[in-house]
Amino acid sequence: MLLTAKWVLPISSRPVENGAVAVDGDKIIEVGEFEHLRKKRPDEEILDFGLAAILPGFIDLHTHLEYSVFRGACDDLGYEAWKIQLTGKSSPLTADDWRHSARLGALEAIRSGITTIVDITNSGASVHAAREAGLRALVFYEVLGMDHAKVESIMRKAEKTLGDWRAKADSRISFGIAPHSPYTVSPPLFLAASRFARDNNFILCTHLAGSKAEYDFVKYGSGAFATIYRDLVGWNHLLWQPTGASPVKYLEQWEVFDYGPVLAVHCIHLDAADIDILEKYGVAVAHCPGCAAKLAMGVAPLAEFMERGLRIGMGTDSPASNNTMDVFDEMRIGLLLQRATNTTVDNLSAENFVQMATVGGAEAIGLDGSVGSLEPGKTADVIAVDLSHSHQVPARDPYSALVYTANQDNVVFTMIDGRVVYRDGEHLTLDEKEILRLVEPLRRKLL
Repeated sequence: MLLTAKWVLPISSRPVENGAVAVDGDKIIEVGEFEHLRKKRPDEEILDFGLAAILPGFIDLHTHLEYSVFRGACDDLGYEAWKIQLTGKSSPLTADDWRHSARLGALEAIRSGITTIVDITNSGASVHAAREAGLRALVFYEVLGMDHAKVESIMRKAEKTLGDWRAKADSRISFGIAPHSPYTVSPPLFLAASRFARDNNFILCTHLAGSKAEYDFVKYGSGAFATIYRDLVGWNHLLWQPTGASPVKYLEQWEVFDYGPVLAVHCIHLDAADIDILEKYGVAVAHCPGCAAKLAMGVAPLAEFMERGLRIGMGTDSPASNNTMDVFDEMRIGLLLQRATNTTVDNLSAENFVQMATVGGAEAIGLDGSVGSLEPGKTADVIAVDLSHSHQVPARDPYSALVYTANQDNVVFTMIDGRVVYRDGEHLTLDEKEILRLVEPLRRKLL
């Protein structure tokens, strides 16, 4: 099969005008000019997307598919109030409800050009949704708890649950463990999870330094997380001593970074010493600017991360916090926020953000040998984005058009593992009408 368009963006090399991607089975076999590839392969089926860009599928480095039904349910709140409200509204949902919600997230991901999700879940709903949809996924089992006495039982459950998930997964799905955050996980549980990750060759993922509320709780023992939230989740009887350290330094003191690769989500409230720690241990960062802006969390020091050579990818977080899983929005918001706060256009460009949304995400989770760019021998995770609309023409530079003008509705084609899963508004692996029918009653539960 030859996929052709006005622009092909291999990411690992310069854009190819009037280019094409040759796909055989689940692999990319050649990338180059269309006329050249057509002459070499005259009998290949041709899919011509016209004035469009073909590029690697997006890697959404931070998702919570199971929270998709919460879209709009906790709006216009700061992070502390949002987290408290989200926790309270979650209690009525059943295991089937979480699965239906995750399927809604998978539906949106594929339609948005996301071919790989990096998802955190406690219910396992995203495992089922990713398998059904045909998504590539790294799924983290989430652990949390502040009671030191329960660490052993929590980790036993984690081991059993991950074993069950592995038995139900396909080859596109891999696993890790995610202690939720410094304000919800006790030091012994963080340490146990880190050692568990090492022993199972897992990546460890955690929300880190995302909000001022988290910073104040960890360092000073103050704020809503020390009072309202702990009471809501039943931890008010457990002692918490202020650490006097930043969240990043706190995790270093508990050797959380010592046992293997770590993916840290958000990383906003940091100083130079914290960034030194991230660099020292090679911590990868999931950058979620849309969520952070909406919940008034702040703006991450992205330029400093790049200067230190940190691995960075883009995450949409969840529709509970960000309303959409639109990577185009994330790139655009992320770039504009950096320019607004730093008052410079130097060092950060549209191309940088497309790289973070593709190969950057792959590098962050160790998949850059197989996905994240269009190169011979890599897996055929490929999308096409229409650039022919009135708000996009003339599209002289493909990176500029993708970041400044495109949105999730412009995705016209999604291929994963050489399999077409979405084309011209039609889902080929999921029943859109059935999913929408099943999630509608869940809204009433949340209200």
